[in-house]
Amino acid sequence: MKQTLLYDYYYDLAFKNNSPVSVMIELSTLCNLRCEHCYIPDYYDSGFSTEQIFNLLDQLREMGIQNVSFTGGEVLIRKDIFEIIEYARKLYMRVFLLSNGTLLTDNIVARLQRFHITEFSTTLFSMNCDVHDSITRKKGSWENLMDGLSLLKKYSIPTKVKTPIMKKNVDGIEDIKEFCDKNSFEFFASPTIFNKNDGNSEPQNFCITDDKMISVIKFIDSLSDKNYLHNRNVSCAALFYSFSIDCKGDVYPCNSFMCKVGNIFEAHPKDIWNNSEILKEIKSINNDELDGCKNCEYKSECYRCPALVYMNTKDFYSCDEYSKKLSKIRMSDYKYI
Repeated sequence: MKQTLLYDYYYDLAFKNNSPVSVMIELSTLCNLRCEHCYIPDYYDSGFSTEQIFNLLDQLREMGIQNVSFTGGEVLIRKDIFEIIEYARKLYMRVFLLSNGTLLTDNIVARLQRFHITEFSTTLFSMNCDVHDSITRKKGSWENLMDGLSLLKKYSIPTKVKTPIMKKNVDGIEDIKEFCDKNSFEFFASPTIFNKNDGNSEPQNFCITDDKMISVIKFIDSLSDKNYLHNRNVSCAALFYSFSIDCKGDVYPCNSFMCKVGNIFEAHPKDIWNNSEILKEIKSINNDELDGCKNCEYKSECYRCPALVYMNTKDFYSCDEYSKKLSKIRMSDYKYI
């Protein structure tokens, strides 16, 4: 219910005001881990200067942005991260941090509490330290993350734990859910793995096999409200209330939809949002009018992702074969209650 109400609020507000309310900003690609499935092709771009971030936040606030998510790379590598958070909070923005959680200290988490961040989001691959560390390719990363999660709980920081479901960790997902329930962390899991941002499809090698998919889909569906995306006609609801900016200033429909629609150093974000012809085209797509969707027997359970479509086909109108496979499982291999 909480997710549904939040979705409705953003969706309605965006349409009424013709304005987005959320943005994700990639501060840099610098990272202390090397996760084997990571979509970032390199880890050496230091990204925006502090002043550039401040100017960008001013522009975003002018256009009505209320929620800003800072991601990387690893956001806590930046020495100015608290200056950035403080500036956003002074603009009355709600701040979300996406981090691997391994660099958290008591002092850092105490400061996050003082700034009243809305959410700290991190990734836990397994309750087995060896499995987790094999995915991050950094020995000790599981232990560091566990210490960080303990601190987040100590300081009552709203925390979301996300788990990409892959071959190495698929058999331990329920253990992570149990851990999150015990510690009052929000939990999100998905078997969807995206290519690298440069198009390299190597991360697909880590996707779970089809024989595991039925049980995984059952588990995922048990976590969420089936009606969360109640309007399946639109290409993607998030396109109407949010967008993403990478550390070079390039603007994308979302951080997984690698179709550039503008650059903040060439145009004001508001002008990109209102005038990008590519973005207008993407947002105008109605799934019920697509040749591959309108008569599809699986469309009632299909959550077509335009980012996946573009990743796999480099066009906006093709069938999302991956989501179609999941909807077929829902309709054919088990009864959704």
